[in-house]
Amino acid sequence: TARKETTHSIRDGEVVLYLRPDSAVWQVRYKLFDRKWHCVSTRQRRLDWAKRVAGEMYDRARFREEEGLPQKTKRFDAIARECIKVLEMEIERGIRRETNKDYIRTINKYLVPFFGKLMLSNITVEKVRAYEQWRNEQMGRVPISSTLATHASAYSRVLDFAIEQGWLSDKVAIPRLNRKGKKGSARPGFSKEELAKLMAFLPEWSRGGERKNHREMRLLLRDYVEVLLGTGCRSGRESMAMQWRHLEWHVDSKSGQRYLRIWVSGKTGGRWLIAKHWAVDVFKRLAVRQGVGENLDQAIEARSEAWVFATSNGVRPNSLHTSFELLLADADMRVDPTTGKNRSLYSLRHSYATMSLMDGQMDMHTLAKQMGTSIGMLEQHYSKMTATMAADRLA
Repeated sequence: TARKETTHSIRDGEVVLYLRPDSAVWQVRYKLFDRKWHCVSTRQRRLDWAKRVAGEMYDRARFREEEGLPQKTKRFDAIARECIKVLEMEIERGIRRETNKDYIRTINKYLVPFFGKLMLSNITVEKVRAYEQWRNEQMGRVPISSTLATHASAYSRVLDFAIEQGWLSDKVAIPRLNRKGKKGSARPGFSKEELAKLMAFLPEWSRGGERKNHREMRLLLRDYVEVLLGTGCRSGRESMAMQWRHLEWHVDSKSGQRYLRIWVSGKTGGRWLIAKHWAVDVFKRLAVRQGVGENLDQAIEARSEAWVFATSNGVRPNSLHTSFELLLADADMRVDPTTGKNRSLYSLRHSYATMSLMDGQMDMHTLAKQMGTSIGMLEQHYSKMTATMAADRLA
């Protein structure tokens, strides 16, 4: 019996078909302008069919090469998984932690379930519009602009990652997600008079409570509310992650004035923020009650990893939102009369920004740095105030 040939060449040797010892399916390798071998399976057992398929593969590869298109592509879900690994590495390094977490949630909950099985080159304008309709149905509402921006940015991160890895050419026009949506409605906040009322109500309210743990939570909430109002820090993960080692004194080289500054890590990464002078007393109360120092200086010098917002025995609550709702109900301040919306802990941050701008205490640039946001975001929500702020110069 004649020995079966396991290698055949076509196209002047530029395309070679061959059999592997453990397979009856013909493989093909070919050289392109880069002079490297590219190997692919023809999925054919008959040599004549394999030669025809190999020739077509070679022609398509040459065309993609001439057009500057990548030779290999991947499904959206495979690229998304690799992109998530990069986002997780950035989170570990402290790069845009909250933003990257939002991207990962969006990719896993929305983008992969819809686009997962598609090749990137198969994503059309029609597919993108179908996705946007599907996403809105999943959410049960039309997303506001900030939500759309998060989805569009997460989607772009996956596509940009594919381009970086050579799985997608930047010459291929893949449609992007729409960022324009329903504008966010006015945020509930506190007026200057309401804040004065709340601050006056807090001391007595914080000494109430039927049980020990209730009293502990009330005392802690008072401190928490006052720190948020005195720093503009975000409620939730940004503020609750604060440890005593994150506090330090900053002395101005010219005036000799001492300021309390705090390192926080939020949606836009880490930053230093400066506490208002009156807020220093709040940290003194916390330090003494927790026993981390007889005074604030000792607490700062100890560089303790204990949580700042914790009970006297060092336990950090998961959230203070429920306690804050109870406080507002007792103070008869649950609803913002201007917007008709229920207030939340975020209302304190909104009020910090409003008061800072209205009192002329800070310019937009300084406020953006302090609050860990962009000037554009501040202008989006507080642009109506800019004329009022400059009334003395405009009149």
